[in-house]
Amino acid sequence: MQSDDEVIVLDGLYTEQFVLKSNITIKAKNPHKVIFSGAEVLKGKFEKHTDTIYKIKVSGDIKQLFFNNTPMTWACYPNINWDNNWDENKKWAVATTGTGPGVLTSESFKEIADLNLKGAYCFLRYGKGNSCYSREIKSFDGKTLLWDDTDFYTSKYTGEDGRRGYGDALKKLKSTSDIHPSKSKFFIAGSLDLLDAPGEWFVENGYLYFYPMDNKKPEESLLLIKKHDYIIQSTEEITGVKIEGIEFFACSIQLNNVRNSNINFNNVYFKYIGGELLYKDRVKGALIDKPVFVSGKNIQFKHCLFAGAQNSALRLQGSNLTVENCVFMENNHNANFESRALLIENDGVYRVTHNTFFNNCSDAIRIRPSLKKTITQGSEIAYNHIFNGGKYNSDCSGIYMPTRSQGYATVHHNWIHNIHGTAIRLDLAGKELNVHHNVLWASKRGMSIEGYKNFNIYNNTDVYNRVPSDLNRNILNHGKGVTDGSNEKNFPPIEDWNVLNNLVEKFNDRVGPREKATYKEQQKKGLVHPERAKKFTFQVQNRGQIKGNIIGEHRDYFTNGELSNLNLIPINSVIQDGEKQSDELSKDGVCSLDSFRGAYDVGSEYWYPGSDWMPYDLEVLNTMSKAENFAKKYNKISVYQKSEMNDLLSQIK
Repeated sequence: MQSDDEVIVLDGLYTEQFVLKSNITIKAKNPHKVIFSGAEVLKGKFEKHTDTIYKIKVSGDIKQLFFNNTPMTWACYPNINWDNNWDENKKWAVATTGTGPGVLTSESFKEIADLNLKGAYCFLRYGKGNSCYSREIKSFDGKTLLWDDTDFYTSKYTGEDGRRGYGDALKKLKSTSDIHPSKSKFFIAGSLDLLDAPGEWFVENGYLYFYPMDNKKPEESLLLIKKHDYIIQSTEEITGVKIEGIEFFACSIQLNNVRNSNINFNNVYFKYIGGELLYKDRVKGALIDKPVFVSGKNIQFKHCLFAGAQNSALRLQGSNLTVENCVFMENNHNANFESRALLIENDGVYRVTHNTFFNNCSDAIRIRPSLKKTITQGSEIAYNHIFNGGKYNSDCSGIYMPTRSQGYATVHHNWIHNIHGTAIRLDLAGKELNVHHNVLWASKRGMSIEGYKNFNIYNNTDVYNRVPSDLNRNILNHGKGVTDGSNEKNFPPIEDWNVLNNLVEKFNDRVGPREKATYKEQQKKGLVHPERAKKFTFQVQNRGQIKGNIIGEHRDYFTNGELSNLNLIPINSVIQDGEKQSDELSKDGVCSLDSFRGAYDVGSEYWYPGSDWMPYDLEVLNTMSKAENFAKKYNKISVYQKSEMNDLLSQIK
């Protein structure tokens, strides 16, 4: 192909890897009838291994097996298939008393007591359940399983929960129940002995073993094996590329040259991204994560689907990044802490607008601005619908900004609900963020804003969340290069943030988690502000720049305050007496303040966020009641259905 050429791709399954040139367009003649696949049709003759299990000789590293377009399960305990993955009671077994560092016990072991598990892996959902790491099994005698805990209790390898158990901390604990994993859950995989249920597979000594779903000899069905991770992978500079209407199956794309520019994906579906079976820890796991990854400037993804990623789905890096009208669903299969549906590492402006995120196992959106550049103002996360997030994790968010200045990015007009953690969170050492006109319900927490200064939080509606939303002022310097700490070790109440016209049921002003030790030291010395003298948390009050908020449970203010028929447009005019827009507020970055409290006025238009389409003939969720009932219905079951690909695959067979 030459510059400005367009290739029209005919219907079919394409398994070849290819090099992408600049200034070209790749377009499906019939959208989603063209599949670029990292999985190839498995050919050959199976022979019986047992009455129910067949085997076939294979070569290379087999990362996944698909039967009629559905991923099969790497032999495991408890037995589970893709649809069951979202049901906690089916996916996990429970650790019991006697469990501790490198030791796992469970009442359920009696079901597998006679199996040889040495060399297999236990997948540990440790501590608070913030991650799922796989560790090799050293021995198993039917009652006690010993696993390799080398380096496991270091923050470098295990993440958040590991801080309580690394180094000398282990010696100081009174009981091993204080750390992982006495309250944890687990599953076991990676042994031929575990292959005992329909849909399971395993590769050993050059043979693939398979227990067919339909009890038929496997070559009578259509099987695909995942052989390679990337269809398109390039470190060379790529510019001016358009890809339209293609379906990427069991593969990914990597264009990681920072000089890339003007790359557009439109109406492209990515299914079963990645495929690594093990996620050993946060260091090694991050190295094997294979999301769709594009770096550069002027990168666009519009009307795209990201579904069924083993770990992360989409990672963008650079400036002028756009994700618009896309659907992200059922990503991060085993809920490890380091993977998320969408990761943006920006050194300029980004826009994430009108997308739908649901049934993703950790954060839906994570924003990590560059530390090396001053971030350009103008970024926004707007009109997104995010729900059923953080499956199996507790330290997770619908929208998560781990740290750093956000360059006055604006998070507005989103619906976020049924999140296992926090709907919107700015974590340690943050600053310069605008959050307004969001509707947050039925999650653990609505908002958590932690940091130093320049926050504008207004016109948000926050109801039915289990614990209070909170404001956390950092007074110490946190992180490399940070000099924003005020060092106000008397921990005064927050009153200089623009927190205006919010309608919040529970709202706290609290000391940041990492500053509790300093607070307690000052408290003992009698040096803490009088309002904070007895406890580090108290209810947010209207004072200073905190004005016009209604705090408390007022569900009768709304058209319908019941969850099953939820409609949070107010009917009570008391919400209309809030603060008004002013020139002074505009200078601070408050530019869209409405004088009513919450995200809607009395009788206002029912704006709704999210994509204007849904895959698999699912209904667009244009009311809160539809959104809430959909979230409840599909919380434990997969909506991932067989796609248009099946007709093509049957033709190939």
